[in-house]
Amino acid sequence: MGARAGWGIAGLVAGALISAVLLKAIESRRAVPASGRVGSAPTDGTTGVSSASEIERLHGEIAAALKEAEILRGQNEELRKQVDEASRSGTKPGSGAASAVKSWREIAGRLVKIREKVRGKKWDDWPSDCKDLQLEMFAAVTELSRRLGMPFDEALMSPDGLTKLLLEVLAQSEPPPSPEELARLEALRESGAEAWKEFLASRDGLSKLEERVEMGETARKTMGALLAGLTPEQAAIAKAYEMFEVHDDGGPQTWIEGSREKVTKDLTANWTAVLKLDPIQERAIGPVVEEYMAKCQELNNAVWKRKQAGEEVPWKEQYKGQVALMIETQKKLAESARLTEEQAQAMKEWGEVYGVNVYEPAPPGK
Repeated sequence: MGARAGWGIAGLVAGALISAVLLKAIESRRAVPASGRVGSAPTDGTTGVSSASEIERLHGEIAAALKEAEILRGQNEELRKQVDEASRSGTKPGSGAASAVKSWREIAGRLVKIREKVRGKKWDDWPSDCKDLQLEMFAAVTELSRRLGMPFDEALMSPDGLTKLLLEVLAQSEPPPSPEELARLEALRESGAEAWKEFLASRDGLSKLEERVEMGETARKTMGALLAGLTPEQAAIAKAYEMFEVHDDGGPQTWIEGSREKVTKDLTANWTAVLKLDPIQERAIGPVVEEYMAKCQELNNAVWKRKQAGEEVPWKEQYKGQVALMIETQKKLAESARLTEEQAQAMKEWGEVYGVNVYEPAPPGK
């Protein structure tokens, strides 16, 4: 599977992983045909789908992607339960043996030993004999979450999360950084801790999506500064684990796909339910829904053209554009619907990102 959002180990528990499955399905639909001939990019606002059989095939792919997403959702819940239980009882998830939650230092020692086993592998592709270590890491983050009084993924992004684990891994690697190097890296982490405190102090005025963007940016700067301060040898050590990186720029994502009529109806119904709009407000958001759909299609088509030209476009880049558009649209919805105080609070807590794919037959002769 390989694709995910957020930090490496957050990928299995964050809703962004589920959206990644759907994004991969979107990507695959725009692949170059087996003949190798590159078709022209759509210029009429459509996705270039022109036959009933093609639409039926795409719907089948969507159904498969949604099924995989549901499986992932179930796995995430099960892992959450195991780790929560481990945190409460001090036992390792999935076993009855008593074992205290491991410290980052202890976990780093094990990570150093398995480096070659996992080098270049995504988190969910680690060998089966490394799974117990992954569960120990889940338990460690869950305990950190409890101690800091914040959700799992926030604890992971905090200066006491994976940034601290990275320093522990480097300290136990051969050759270890000099005391001066470690002090310099620790100073960078502490600088990030100050920025994190500023973020926490300012978050009350942000919507849930804005908060996620700011959180990701704050964590990204800290980890980026640490990685930039490494020697080439140390950077290679960090890179081996494929998890010391931040991409998280928003919340879970839902794709709504089909004919223009269906997408308009489903999107309106979703947003009406989220905000508990009355019939008058529902009608008032109509133009915002239409504008959002058009801009989503512009994003989709821009990515499609780049890929048809042979460029690799990471799914996280596509997702970032969707998040920015969703935040912009939330503000327009608030203005057009004239929300009540209760509805405004629901808007602030709205963390879902909606992706749109409209399938329309190309005009005759196209």
